[in-house]
Order: sequence, then structure tokens, then C-alpha cells
Amino acid sequence: MNMPDATPGNRGRNRQKVPRIGSKEAAQILEQCEHLLDSSSVFVENLRQLGFARFLAPLDEQILELAVQPDSWGERTRARLISYVFAGLRGSPAESATVEEIVQVSNVVVPCFLLELGRRREHIEIKFPDNPCDAGARFEFRAAQSCTVYSIDREQFLRLVADAGEELVGLCYFGDQQSRESIESQLAPRSTSNS
Repeated sequence: MNMPDATPGNRGRNRQKVPRIGSKEAAQILEQCEHLLDSSSVFVENLRQLGFARFLAPLDEQILELAVQPDSWGERTRARLISYVFAGLRGSPAESATVEEIVQVSNVVVPCFLLELGRRREHIEIKFPDNPCDAGARFEFRAAQSCTVYSIDREQFLRLVADAGEELVGLCYFGDQQSRESIESQLAPRSTSNS
């Protein structure tokens, strides 16, 4: 629970700390991720037909947590996952891609790992498009069961991540109500409601 903080200059509350995965455990999780991806080569060939949500399904929470962790272990995990997603969604190996293409895919896919964590923890509801990197992709997002469902396109999604990244972390990891309200206020004027 967040308690108000009366310290002058503080943003009004204590921020919860996102737990970090230590090196030893991170090495085991990355090995598990490698094994999972290496043992599902048929899946990568069918990712465009099966859809992105099917890619996320076998990834356990620890892999997702490591993928969003801002350190070298997180970088390695993200690189492996993004390489797999790139090959599956674009139909060509990531090694043949330009840096710009990899960045474009990363900018969409990495926030999806965080949102999937939030969905599994029942802090948000999200329906991912089959190919979240597609220009016409639409995400169905709800900041809580009692909130409005917003259908946002890829550009709106990227803007939300850029403008409310810290709030998305607070909401997806902890179900933080203040973060939820902030995200709701940012989404309301930007998209078409489907509630």
C-alpha cells in the first residue's frame, strides 16, 4: 500500500520498488527461456498465423520480469525474445534486419511483456493484436475490470508507453490506483471507447 509522503519536493507518495532478479537466478531464467524458444522452432514459423498472444502464453512470469529488467540480464533476455518475435512476425531472421527495424519491433514488443505481466496479475486487461508491430494493429486495453475498454492503435499505444511508462510499471506490477487513474486520464481523450 502506498502511503503519502510529506517530504517537500516529493511527488506525493512513496514509489514501490520493482524487485530485481539476481544474477544467479537470472542466468537460470535466461537458460530456461533459451530452451523454451529453441524447442519451439515450428512455432516461430507459424507465429503470424497463431498470433502474438500465443507466443506470450508459454512464457512464465519470471521470463517476462527478466525481459523488462533494466540490466544486462534483461538486455540479453529481450534480445533473445525480440529476435524470435522478429523472425516469427516478419518471416526473416533478425540477423538480416536493419537496426531501425529491430528498434521498431522492440519499441512495441517490450512494453507488451510488461502489459502481459499486468494481465496475469489481474491488474489490467489487454487483448493483443495478432501482430502488434503491424501498422494497423489495435490493442484492446482496460486499466481495471470496472474501467472503460479502449481500442488503441499502434501509434496511440507507443505514445501511451512514452508518456506514462512509469505509471504502466506501477499499474502492471502493483495494481497502483494512482497509476491507474493517470493512465485512464491519458487514454480517455485519445481513443474510441468500446464499453
